[in-house]
Amino acid sequence: MKIKSFLCSVLALAAFVACQEKQSILTPSQVSLDPLIIKVAAAGETKTVELKANCEWEASAPSWVTVAPTSGIGDTSLSLIVAANDGKDRDGELVVTAKNANSTAKVLVFQSGKEQVNPDPTPGPGPEPGGTSIKTAEQLAAFLSEASTLAADEEWTIDADIDCGGAKIAPVGSFSASLDGKNHKIYNFVVESADTKAGVVITNTGTIKNIIFGSADGSKYDGKSVIGYAEGAVGEYAGLVAENAGTLENVTNFATIDFKATPEKPGDYLGVGGIAGLASGAGNFVNCTNYATINASGTVTQEVGIGGILGYTQSSDVKLTSCVNAANLTVTMPVAKVLMIGGIAGRTNGTIVLDKCENKGDIAYEQAEAPKTWMAIGGIGGVFYNGATLSSCKNSGRISSNLQQVTRAGGILGTLNRGGTVEKCENSGEVSIAQAEANANWQAAGGIVGSQEREDAAPAKLIGNTNTGKVSVDLAGNTTGHQNRIAVGGIIGLGTLVTEVSGNTNKGAVSVDNKGAADSWAGGVVGAMVSTAADYPTALSNNVNEGAVSAKTADDANSIAGGVIGNNGYYPGKTDNSKITLTGDKNTGAVTCGNVSKVGSIAGFNLGTLTNCVAGGSVNGTKLAEGNLASLTQGSASSGKANGTTLAK
Repeated sequence: MKIKSFLCSVLALAAFVACQEKQSILTPSQVSLDPLIIKVAAAGETKTVELKANCEWEASAPSWVTVAPTSGIGDTSLSLIVAANDGKDRDGELVVTAKNANSTAKVLVFQSGKEQVNPDPTPGPGPEPGGTSIKTAEQLAAFLSEASTLAADEEWTIDADIDCGGAKIAPVGSFSASLDGKNHKIYNFVVESADTKAGVVITNTGTIKNIIFGSADGSKYDGKSVIGYAEGAVGEYAGLVAENAGTLENVTNFATIDFKATPEKPGDYLGVGGIAGLASGAGNFVNCTNYATINASGTVTQEVGIGGILGYTQSSDVKLTSCVNAANLTVTMPVAKVLMIGGIAGRTNGTIVLDKCENKGDIAYEQAEAPKTWMAIGGIGGVFYNGATLSSCKNSGRISSNLQQVTRAGGILGTLNRGGTVEKCENSGEVSIAQAEANANWQAAGGIVGSQEREDAAPAKLIGNTNTGKVSVDLAGNTTGHQNRIAVGGIIGLGTLVTEVSGNTNKGAVSVDNKGAADSWAGGVVGAMVSTAADYPTALSNNVNEGAVSAKTADDANSIAGGVIGNNGYYPGKTDNSKITLTGDKNTGAVTCGNVSKVGSIAGFNLGTLTNCVAGGSVNGTKLAEGNLASLTQGSASSGKANGTTLAK
């Protein structure tokens, strides 16, 4: 339904004062009033307004309002006696002015009337003052106040940049209409949610497009705009939009997201994002950009997804296209369960699609207190489940974690779980896991994907990806006995059920340095690949490594390094790992390893089959040549086959 003429008039008047900034600190000769709007019944009422002043002042009001006192010095309470109104609705202003005229404060007084223009409780649509165009802070506040009542077919536009003057904006509960900002800017505002969900809009099922939030010039943060919680409130989802099941297109956010978590359980999971906290239904994010700082505080026991664009999604049919995170994202919040951080999205549970998305910010976790389970961090995503597809995505930010717990880190994706495809993605950022304390937790790091897992689901594919960033794992003293051990790779660190790894290229240095004795595996393309499902034989083909690869442990007995793959098939406690094949893969990088029996130009330790691979570079300082090709293609401890290997030219 349309906003009625009578209602719009009230909202426009209310908005006038809603967008005036309250003065919390009085400078010489200054006055301020609270509240800034008063609504009075037709029968008349007596209201009280609090005045703060550090000077002499005078007060005035409309003829139908009696104010007392009318003058004074300093703070006081003003009494407003509003006479009965037998006519139409009316409004006026209480005005308090400093005697030197340097400061003025106003309160809008709106009184209902007994005489109504249209007493019909179900009137038809009426004319709308100003139509559906928003040009001022007053009109914006009126629009936001009634946005939840708009029908899905209504179309509104923002036709000017809007400075909200530091006003506190109440979140829009739900929005199903269309709002086109025409690339204008809305800035200098504060959102304080009293709910567990915080955002300018709580739930969006409509279309919001072409708007810049939190910047006066469209290029930098205004230093004031914040989206957060009222005093005493705690969070479940937070973002520019708390929950999105509609379309967000060409939306840019600079406004700080200030998330406050609680150890008590407001929901099964938490989601925090620069654009949306949660994708609660099928929806689209198109050409959205985040410059916002995301602050997360408190301690939580739920799973937490934090993303530059999207925090968490439980839904399928969510698509992010050409979205960019340009903000550094450093998380220091203690978490007592799983933590997932991504430059674009933290965690996804459905068949989400990301196409041409890019992260430019550094993504880091810095916290001495470890989660009780594990965490994942990636330039594009933390953890993607159930058939996610990433194509043509890029990361140039540094990905790092100092977490003393199981960590999966990737230039594009921390963990790919239950199938999915990562194709034609590029990483140029450094990927680093550095742990200063001894621990017994397995680790995985990759230039594209940290780890791929789950044997009970459809297999995954990594095709045509490129990494040029350094990938390193540096551990004070890791002694893990977990089957996954420690794996680092130029493309993928650890894979447990990957059908196809083909056409990928790594040019970055890959290294693992474990000052403990746990098995540590490094590969130019894959750190370790194990396959325990007979129905899904894994194949590597036509991958290329040009980067240096090194692996070292405390006594060197448990290190493995290969130019293409470090550990091909060895999985402690498992058997029948000979099904993994490499065909046409190539290495020209230098490979070094403390364990001289588990180092090779193609594979460090091979239980599968190498066919028609191209070996080059050097192994522990010895350059590959025709005379040593057979002995240096794979580590001497390998029991797998190497057929048709040729020397790289």
